[in-house]
Amino acid sequence: MDGETGEERRPMDLRNWHHERRWRPYRADLHREVARLRAPGFARYRVEVRKDELDDPNWEAEADEEESTRPFSAAMATIKKRVESRKSNPAGDVLGWTPSSRQRLRRAPPLLHLCLMSLVKHGEEIESLEGIPDDLKHKIVSLLCSNRKMNSRILRTYLNGSTTEIHLTDCSWASEDVIQDAFTSCNINHLRLVQLDLSGRCMPDYVLQTVLDKSQYSFPSLVTLSLKGAYRLTDNVLSVLASSAPSLKSINLGKCSLITSCGIISLAEKLNLAELYIDNCQKIDVMQILPALETMEHLEVLSVAGASTVCDTFISRLMHACGYNMRELIVADCQKLTTKSVRAIGANCPNLCLLDLQRLNQLNDLALKYLANGCRSMTTLKLRQNLFSDEAIAAFLEASGGSLIELSLNSIAKVEHQTAIAVAYACHSNLQNLDLSFCRQLTDEALGFIVDNCSRLSILKLFGCSQVTEQFLEGHSNSQVRVIGLTGSILDEMEMSKV
Repeated sequence: MDGETGEERRPMDLRNWHHERRWRPYRADLHREVARLRAPGFARYRVEVRKDELDDPNWEAEADEEESTRPFSAAMATIKKRVESRKSNPAGDVLGWTPSSRQRLRRAPPLLHLCLMSLVKHGEEIESLEGIPDDLKHKIVSLLCSNRKMNSRILRTYLNGSTTEIHLTDCSWASEDVIQDAFTSCNINHLRLVQLDLSGRCMPDYVLQTVLDKSQYSFPSLVTLSLKGAYRLTDNVLSVLASSAPSLKSINLGKCSLITSCGIISLAEKLNLAELYIDNCQKIDVMQILPALETMEHLEVLSVAGASTVCDTFISRLMHACGYNMRELIVADCQKLTTKSVRAIGANCPNLCLLDLQRLNQLNDLALKYLANGCRSMTTLKLRQNLFSDEAIAAFLEASGGSLIELSLNSIAKVEHQTAIAVAYACHSNLQNLDLSFCRQLTDEALGFIVDNCSRLSILKLFGCSQVTEQFLEGHSNSQVRVIGLTGSILDEMEMSKV
């Protein structure tokens, strides 16, 4: 029976095989076409950057041809059609914004802000901070520092108790004895965060060395340390610090002018750092510390703003080694950087959330193409004082700007109509902080269109925008936005924006 059954089935199997063979190419083509149409919605575009490409004079032209079908190019094509339509019919291309005739309720200062500023004004009368929640206590002390009202008595009150964090944003008022007493009065074994910024006057090596000499692991719980502006610190203390704080993950040594490459290499060898800030440390040669940085597998935040040795080769190699985990990258004022660096960032940093490209005058519109195609989840982007075109900025925002919470286009002279449309449509759901200072091509209509469409916008900076009139200030309908830089006390408004 088995043999007979087998003979009976064989012709049927053969017919099915011929049927499948006949239709298989058509099915494959159908599935391939469906996959091609759906792919752009899921893809994270990655352009491999080889080291030898940095010296190729034709790399921009080749890259432009390769990326012609990607999100930025599609957005740019739409924008160019809009521009041509506007040229052919100027009267027909209007934003459709008109000033509201209803009187808008003026936003009152938050009660919390009024209370905090009252405390700051009468800071010398503060007797105790006991019972105040830690986050509010830190905010009060930060405001006292920024308003030059901090003193040693308030510091003792602040540190009284089992604090785990110290937030001193300005220590320029303090002496060496004050800082030493501060560490004596608190349990340093429990400290997880220490911020002693602008501590150059009060933080020479021997002050920190005295604290570290108390035990082998003086700061066993310390995770975050900020000594920004400690211009008297040297490499000698960094090696001891690395041994005394084995749990340290984040360190800010910005403007520590005596720190050299050797000190950073020592930190990288001893600590498993995730965040490193070395802004404006002119004695650090980033090419010397590059091999050490390339071994930092968990590096997520890097700030090298103002470093004169930062170049395309440094960015390309570092992003190739550490780019996938990179969340924040700050390269403002690194004047040697070109669009090649941004290409490497876009190719290797799919998880980048914050990027600071302020004052890089060698970038062109292609830089925005690489960011749009590679970095699709950015929440903070700072492009201040660059040479990008209105159309390129608009294309970037329409392609990848939907997740932005903070955007700075300060002093970009070409920002105008197309950028206004892109901000209003592409960024309306998340944007909270927008800096359009010195963007003097933006009209009242364009600003009103942005503000009324971005319902979550809370801060709009318009320093230097002398073209703005009462038509916008009184005519927009967004009661949540605070416009800074046009009227009133600038310092007061800036402080209010931080609360």
